[in-house]
Order: sequence, then C-alpha cells, then structure tokens
Amino acid sequence: MVTLKRLFVAACIIVLAAQLVRPTIDNPPVKADFSGPADVKAILQRACYNCHSNQTELAWFDKIVPAYWIVAGHVEDGRAVLNFSDWDSLPAAVRKGKLFECLNQMTFNTMPLGSYTAVHHEGRISGEDLATLRAYLLTLPAPNLADTARSGAAMRQFAAWRLSPSAATPPISLNGIAFPTGFEDWEVLATSERWDNGTLRVILANPTAMRAFRNGHTNPWPDSSTFAKIAWDASADTAGHIEAGEFKQVEFMIKDRVKYKSTGGWGWARWVKGLALQPYGKTAAFTSECLNCHAPMKDRDLFFSLPPAPVAPTDGYRVIATSVSHGLTSTLMGDAPAATAARSGRPYPDGSNLFLVTWTQKEDPHWFGANIPADTLRTVRVTVGSSAMNALTDSILTMRPSVLP
Repeated sequence: MVTLKRLFVAACIIVLAAQLVRPTIDNPPVKADFSGPADVKAILQRACYNCHSNQTELAWFDKIVPAYWIVAGHVEDGRAVLNFSDWDSLPAAVRKGKLFECLNQMTFNTMPLGSYTAVHHEGRISGEDLATLRAYLLTLPAPNLADTARSGAAMRQFAAWRLSPSAATPPISLNGIAFPTGFEDWEVLATSERWDNGTLRVILANPTAMRAFRNGHTNPWPDSSTFAKIAWDASADTAGHIEAGEFKQVEFMIKDRVKYKSTGGWGWARWVKGLALQPYGKTAAFTSECLNCHAPMKDRDLFFSLPPAPVAPTDGYRVIATSVSHGLTSTLMGDAPAATAARSGRPYPDGSNLFLVTWTQKEDPHWFGANIPADTLRTVRVTVGSSAMNALTDSILTMRPSVLP
C-alpha cells in the first residue's frame, strides 16, 4: 500500500512538472484575414482557424499536457501549410488553389483531423457546409476562357521549342530524385482537365504501372510503378475549344515501399518553370505538399482517379497533342518518326503512324475542380500516306503539337 501511494505521488509530481514544459503558441497580428462571404468564412473559422490562422483559441482541455504538446505541434504545422491570417499575401491563383484543396480535404474527411473534431464538435463538416463551399468556388473566376496573354505566351514558347536543340538534363530534385529519362516513351494512362487552375494534364505510366493497371493490381501499386504527369496551361478560343498551351511542369510519382516509406511509399519529384525544368521546392520537405494533396486518397494507395478501361496498347508512341472540346477530351500520339516530325515542324513522313483517342468526360469523383475520361468514344489509327486517308485523318494531321520537355 505504501509503495502504491508513493507511485501515485510520484506520478502526480511528474504530471505537474510536465505542465511547466509548454511550447509557445502565440497569436501574431493578423495581416490580412480571409475576406470571402460571411457564410464561407464562418465554416473556415470553426473548422480551420484554430490550426491555420493567428487566431488560435484553446479549449481548457487543450491546455493540459500532454494534449497541449500535440496541439502546439498541430498549430505550428498547420500555419506552415496554410495561414488564413496572411491570406492576402498569397497570389490570387494560390489562394484559389488552397480553397479547392481545403474543400477536397473536407470532402474525404482528411481535414479537419478526426482527433480534432472528436473533441471540438463545432469543427465537424456537414453536407450543407460542403455545398456552401462548392457554390462559392463556382463563383470564382474561371481560367479556361479565351485569353490573349495566355495564347501569346504559348505561341512564343512553341516557337522557341521548335528552334531549340534538345534540353540538357535537368538538375536533381531537392529530395535526391534524378529526372527520369525516357518517360516520353511511356504509355498514356489518363488525361485530366483541371478547370480549377486552368490546366490540361496527361498522365503517362511506365511498363510496370501499365501492366498493373491492365491486370487490376493498383491498390497497392507494385514497387517500381512510376507515373509522369505533364501539365500545360489550358488555352481556349472563343468557340470553347481548349488545347494545351504553354507547358508548365512535369511531376513524377515513383513507388518503392521501402525506400520511400516516410513519404507514403512514394517518391515525389516535380520540375517547374516550363522548359527551364527547375526543381520544385525550397527544401526536400516540399514532399509534405504532395502528401497533403494526396492524403484524401489514403485508401487508394494515394492515387487519384483512373480511367474506366485502358486504351489499346500504344507501346513506343509518344504524346503529340491533347485538347478538350465540348465535353470531349482527345490525345494524339505518334510513333518515333511522327513524334520527331511534330517536334521539328516538318510534315509527317509517309509510313509514320498516329493514334488519336477521344473520351467523353465526367466530373472527377475524387477532386472537385477536375474533369476526367468517362468512356472511350473512339480511337483512330492513321498511317500517313496510306489509301485510307480521309477528312477525319486529314484533320488529325493538322493538330498543333503540344510543347513537351
């Protein structure tokens, strides 16, 4: 009995002493708070602000160690990712992107954290809250409109691309991943129209990933599966046709459950600034952004939506162009002679082969702000100079190539 009392007293002393070890949670001045509609701001305030602003309000139970230590860590991490108290210091495009990410995190219950809403019931997100946020995001300026500045930048880059020799090997990513060579020969897995940020994207998969996809082994993906996501500005005309404009970036996901255990089993790397191919990020910690964005897909091996079915095998074909028009998305691919001709500006040589696949579109069920393929509408193979040439194949030959790294 004496021993138990002593243990109890010792435990109390330790708990009381621990209360003195308190990381600082301060509330610096608010520089520029979120200024959207009142109903939208109210949702963000009760669901996000305690960790993502300089207006943190601690409940009494948050102030007790060890809970306080956990809260302090969440506040520090949360403000580093997004701080609504610095809202107007962010570029408009970044603010919009953050709001879409917030909505998608909320939709899949990734944020607010379950451990937070378990004791902070006011932070729970309802279906009505999600509807309010969606309605607000739909009012924000749409980037997929005719824009002479965008189209002008795209044409200048296109002209420079055709005149320039092959680019030098880009620098290694900040987390040690070298730029994957030969990815341009990988097969097209899917396309995406990101109307939230005004880009068109094509996702390529290496042979390991394509075999897994065709065999239905995608959750989890096998080690060595690698994906390249190429992104262009969406360049629209007044008739609503959108083609790949200025090349923006290419990013990669590389599966290795052992090597990349600390980052969800995936290696992440991105090269930005168009054809300059500058490694993304300020430090190797940029991968936290990748994980945050993909976190809602934790039950899908961190992978977003897949197409309904693979297109016919296109081994050795390279992407030449991609576009969207009136609810249809199309990607043109070509064999090596065709791809070389497209890059140089010369006519496609007789005997070269092109392959055009067109899908109907649907809203991406895993990302509000994107459209993805629904069903394959048609596939067209063209052998240049053959007797099968017709008006459709002639129109394929006139598609403007998309700038590629």
